[in-house]
Amino acid sequence: MSQPREPSIDDLPPEQEHDDRQRTVEVNVNAITEMIQVEKCKLVVVDGPSTGVEMIVSKNIVRIGTNEGCDLVLDDNTVSRFHCEIRHIGDEYLLVDHDSTNGTYVGNLRIREAFLFPNCELLVGNSLIRFVPLIEEIPVYPIRRSQYGALIGASPRMRDIYGVIDKVAPSELSVVVQGETGTGKELVARAIHDHSRRRRRPLVIFDCSAFPENLLESELFGHEKGAFSGAHRTHRGVFERAEGGTIFFDELGEMSLPLQPKFLRALENGEIRRVGGERTIRVDCRVVAATNRDLQAMVEEGAFRQDLYYRLAKVRMQLPPLRERLEDVPLLVNHFLRELRERQPTLHARSFSDEALGAMADYDWPGNVRELRNVVERAATFCEHEIVDAGDLPGDLQARMGRPSKRAAVVAQLEPGAGLKEAKEAMVAQFERDYLVTLLERFNMNISRVAREAGIDRRHVYRLMQKYDIQLPDRE
Repeated sequence: MSQPREPSIDDLPPEQEHDDRQRTVEVNVNAITEMIQVEKCKLVVVDGPSTGVEMIVSKNIVRIGTNEGCDLVLDDNTVSRFHCEIRHIGDEYLLVDHDSTNGTYVGNLRIREAFLFPNCELLVGNSLIRFVPLIEEIPVYPIRRSQYGALIGASPRMRDIYGVIDKVAPSELSVVVQGETGTGKELVARAIHDHSRRRRRPLVIFDCSAFPENLLESELFGHEKGAFSGAHRTHRGVFERAEGGTIFFDELGEMSLPLQPKFLRALENGEIRRVGGERTIRVDCRVVAATNRDLQAMVEEGAFRQDLYYRLAKVRMQLPPLRERLEDVPLLVNHFLRELRERQPTLHARSFSDEALGAMADYDWPGNVRELRNVVERAATFCEHEIVDAGDLPGDLQARMGRPSKRAAVVAQLEPGAGLKEAKEAMVAQFERDYLVTLLERFNMNISRVAREAGIDRRHVYRLMQKYDIQLPDRE
């Protein structure tokens, strides 16, 4: 047998990149992919104390030993606790010995690292294990639901998304979710985690855009006490915190190029080292990543590593913007209103009128589902009636839609025969309330800013809110 080869992480050969590209499944919800290919390997103990034991796994790293934390646990006293592991790198499987007492053999050769070939046999202690690579084709069908986890929608495009999640979740495939801001990428990650074998372990959310570049490595991999100025204690990074579970990397496209090789190495080897540390730490995490940027275009521009992209994007999902599934608007509105009423039992609003729903269905929603949620909460909070009408929608939204606002009109509903004094009081009250609501909306319920803008005291603002029964929305 030839000398063991070191896996190339930083620079994959062109043919390996080509093979990786073929294994990346782009899930296009306009024309749903009929099959998803899942690469697995079968391990069969053909000789030794555990003869007959076999397992099929789709993990990127398969650990073998006597410790209960291993994937293939052998009842063999000649096998070390963490004897060896099989790493899925590119289109090959790399066998790595972990300084075991009795060694790991392929054929008659004791190895430190070696790439495996189909149906080869490896000797671990006194246990002979046959390695069989497999490719399973999983059919994907739309699911006829109006909700999947926290995702809401009964449109054909959302039902296609549900079908993909349902098939991908039980596997160990890494997933890249792309879509505009507010389309629900984090909800997809939660649905994948909640329907996977890792659901009882942590789901860690990590926003790659939330940390400056000089702190990102420490947040990912952790750091030891005293590793740098300000490191007053040992810090566990997201890989350690998500052990056995799933990491959702949001805004992945914001990760700097210099950090990407270290990130890729952690994914390939399942090992990390804290900043300032010397000890290697084994980690077992599944990765779901999201971005509102076009990663493939970034790869072509040299702004994102190609090998990292193909390592992450085993399945690539593109979430539709709300303007392309407007038939889901009534369903979403009722869902958000129901959630709001659970948090605010005294809320007057119980439903939205057909006119209000029609108005919202005519809007293009640049902020997508997140913007729709905010509009529903604002309109329902300030509405004094059980039915929210089109005129109760936020003034800035109506202005963008080119619709007149009832608040801006300042029209008083007067009883027949009302005198000048009554009419004036009614109109002033209507104006006062509409003026206050407009400022509250403009400044996102910030009482201090409303008071400054109106030139009145904060206590006066609260008195007016009490007078007109205007309540601040509750937040979870």
